[in-house]
Amino acid sequence: MQSDELVVRGEDALRIAEILTSTSLKILQLLSKESLDVSSIAERLGLSEAYVSEQVQLLEETGLIRVSYKRGKRGIRKVCEAALSKIIIEIKP
Repeated sequence: MQSDELVVRGEDALRIAEILTSTSLKILQLLSKESLDVSSIAERLGLSEAYVSEQVQLLEETGLIRVSYKRGKRGIRKVCEAALSKIIIEIKP
């Protein structure tokens, strides 16, 4: 379940801004609609699972998404969900 918003400033804002690539934004948009595993995200975006996994790790480390592990047909799946609906970056110190 998504919380409402995250407000960041200063060093936190820089850290968030550094990881918000076009790919990570697309991942966040997908996850705002439904929870998906890394394979599904990669397939929908036409990217490699390795690259998506790297982006997911960055998004998880900054608290923008949450992950859980669930059993799948061929082992354990890493399922991702959006942690928020808004990110507000304050520019004024």
